[in-house]
Amino acid sequence: MNAYPVRYSVDKPARFTRLQLLVRVLAFVVLGMLGLSLGLLFMAAYVALPVFAAARLSGRDAASYLEEDGPRVVRALRWFAAIFAWLGLASETLPVHSPEETVHLDVEPSGQPTVSSALWRLLIGLPSALLLGVLAFVGSFVWLWAVLSVLVSERVGDGAFGFLAGLQRWSIRLLAYQASLVDPYPPFSFDDRPAPRLPSARVAP
Repeated sequence: MNAYPVRYSVDKPARFTRLQLLVRVLAFVVLGMLGLSLGLLFMAAYVALPVFAAARLSGRDAASYLEEDGPRVVRALRWFAAIFAWLGLASETLPVHSPEETVHLDVEPSGQPTVSSALWRLLIGLPSALLLGVLAFVGSFVWLWAVLSVLVSERVGDGAFGFLAGLQRWSIRLLAYQASLVDPYPPFSFDDRPAPRLPSARVAP
């Protein structure tokens, strides 16, 4: 079986500094003052990407969408991943020039998306999104533990880092699926494993 067509990885920093931790806390304070959270930002992307895909697929074929819009969406997902990896203690710094400075994301486009299949993903993606929400709740406690580790030793344990990076991988795979860039349903896994056989979002136009 082949690996899932969305591959995400982030290199564990040798050291997490207390200064960067303070900057993260200030960033969360600013987001809170604006009435925003990481969960709200993710759900906005979850809804916006299928709508964007449907709008771009209207009057166009799947190949044109994947070839012309696909690279731009992947680029946006890379920046999304890099910012969330920093906030989520999976990377130490924000990238300056390119998201590839901190995260690695490759997408192999697949499938024949249509307007209807893109919009159906708003519903079909919910099982993955709901489970991700539960794991993210658990992850908030893992994040707090990682914060304490950084304060004490400027390190994050392998277990905590693996969990936090796994959350990032799951979320990015789901968003790539929501954007109709790939056809296989994202795996319910933190690891790079083959996709499960779940119902496709392909619907007759």
